[in-house]
Amino acid sequence: MPARVVQACRESGREYFVVAFEDQADKRAFGDDPHVWVRLGAVGKAIEHLRDAGCQELVMAGVVHRPSFATLRPDRWLTGFFAKSGAQGLGDGSLLKTLIQTLEDSEGFLIVGADSLLPDLLAEKAVYGSVKPDRQAEDDIQCGLEAARDIGRRDIAQGAVAQLGQVLAVENENGTDALLSEVRKLRLDGPGGVLVKVKKPDQEYRVDLPTIGTATIEAASRAGLRGIAVEAGGALIIDRQAVIEAADEAGIFVIGIDAESHAELAHGVAAGETAADPHPLIFLVAGEPSGDVLGARLMASLKKQTKDRVSFAGIGGARMEEQGMKSQFPMIELSVMGAAEVLPRIPRILTRIVETAAAAQRLRPAAVVTIDSPEFNFRVAKRLKGKGIPLIHYVAPSVWAWRPGRAAKIAGHLDHLLALLPFEPPYFEGHSLATTFVGHPILESGADKGDGNAFRDRHGIAADETLIAVLPGSRMGEVSRLQGIFGQALFGLSKKHPNLRAVVPTTGAVAGTVRQAAAGWPVQTLVVEGDTEKYDAFAAADVALAASGTVALELAMAGTPAVIAYRINPLSALIARRLLKVRFVHLVNLILDREAVPEFLQEACRADFLAPALEDLLRDEDRRQSQVSAYKEAIDKLSHRGASPADRAAKTVLDVIARSRSEG
Repeated sequence: MPARVVQACRESGREYFVVAFEDQADKRAFGDDPHVWVRLGAVGKAIEHLRDAGCQELVMAGVVHRPSFATLRPDRWLTGFFAKSGAQGLGDGSLLKTLIQTLEDSEGFLIVGADSLLPDLLAEKAVYGSVKPDRQAEDDIQCGLEAARDIGRRDIAQGAVAQLGQVLAVENENGTDALLSEVRKLRLDGPGGVLVKVKKPDQEYRVDLPTIGTATIEAASRAGLRGIAVEAGGALIIDRQAVIEAADEAGIFVIGIDAESHAELAHGVAAGETAADPHPLIFLVAGEPSGDVLGARLMASLKKQTKDRVSFAGIGGARMEEQGMKSQFPMIELSVMGAAEVLPRIPRILTRIVETAAAAQRLRPAAVVTIDSPEFNFRVAKRLKGKGIPLIHYVAPSVWAWRPGRAAKIAGHLDHLLALLPFEPPYFEGHSLATTFVGHPILESGADKGDGNAFRDRHGIAADETLIAVLPGSRMGEVSRLQGIFGQALFGLSKKHPNLRAVVPTTGAVAGTVRQAAAGWPVQTLVVEGDTEKYDAFAAADVALAASGTVALELAMAGTPAVIAYRINPLSALIARRLLKVRFVHLVNLILDREAVPEFLQEACRADFLAPALEDLLRDEDRRQSQVSAYKEAIDKLSHRGASPADRAAKTVLDVIARSRSEG
């Protein structure tokens, strides 16, 4: 702030002089500016320098670290000030007010607030950035506000941190950094806490308003907080744009609030609701990118159906964090598949199972919703069974494909199941597990809305260039096994298509590995991220080569002819062959009970098989049209008329919670 005050003086042509305190201000801060260095206790010397410089107005700006009386070494002026005013025993606020009164009445200076020179510093009633507080955060703001005002009335400090309606910590004379450091040690579960900073009652606003900057954002993020609230007109925000950018990057909100009216804002209700209506905390667990997408859509629908009267905790990826959940640990730790891949990581995974179940039990959510990843999630559910928390699993395990006897075991530790396919509920209802068919989420992915022409124009791909979409998977193990084979297949295909180009849509978790692999492929390859780019790429591509999985269904929605390939560790493959009861892996083929889309699995997943299959699709229009027709037939069977899959899933979750509360 001192540097910005100096800059404002320069820009306005105002004369200025800087008194910088030793061991408090940055030695490099003032360069060629007119300034002098004095120790903090030498107030008399500082006043002499100010008079010599002709100063009449004083701006007090910057951080002053609290010294002990011994290290302060007060000079004659300061000793006399303490003796006459009795200020030595006062709190910070009263001490500053007494000091300012003395400087104005006895020394003739006029104290000016930094915000008079920099009016954009003063916080306004607004949300700064793209992240907004949800209903739970609003309640936590109110809780923190009451605590902060309480310590302010006692002239202690200006800030407090609250989470889930409880005050976690309050600021003391050591300041906000120390407060956030203490909160960080708590290792918060669930939705992160909220830091609230407000001015003290009757505070001398010209010299001691609460202040935040990018360093505050970074410290709050490290402490696991979800947001910061400051008093509009009663706090300063240093470098507003930088604060907004830092907050958006950290995924936390910054809001200016009207401290007097915030209680009404926080506790106001929409028409048709009552103040007694509960807003549930829902604990979600996703273990891989497809589950992260499902979880994010479910969260968005839950917020819509509750008018934002819901909050979230648990484990998820970037999509779920965008919807307002801070993951307990990185989701990528759970994104493994196959016996051989899991075995080396069993100790770590077992630890995460225990931690996840313990966190859910501590938070006492209205429901736990586990999403796919049954190897992890069913063990979490088993630990939580009988704890009085409704347990819902999203994505019915494929008992129709292998080990149908699992249905009875699964029914033993769940309360409700959300199924994606219309033929799945009977498998579980026969074992008294309530199951709801909600529809397949691929239907709301937007995969059929891509703009191929725009994609080619955007990336300089000519209409006569052959474009192939290459998708080696969303897990690290998939990418490592398939990227070499897919690269060799492209080499074989390029011999007949010299104008061949490739596009690889990928996700953040494996993007670095994919880019490194694609750099060594024999054709010009573009790597893109994000759903818009992915779906536009599908629309632009002539054909696709894809790992089996959710993306194969997205290609079906997009109508992109494809060849499906997959290879897992030989040990995992041996186990799978003994257990699988189906002929195909692609859901389109499973639904139609025929190989409408070519599959090359395990030993057949070879470049010299994949390249000719892709060439057949490129050369034969009838083959492509036959595959597109099969896509439409299968997608129609996956459809659930009426509400979207996410809306049906959210409604079911809320219904389960309502029944649990009425029965409890």
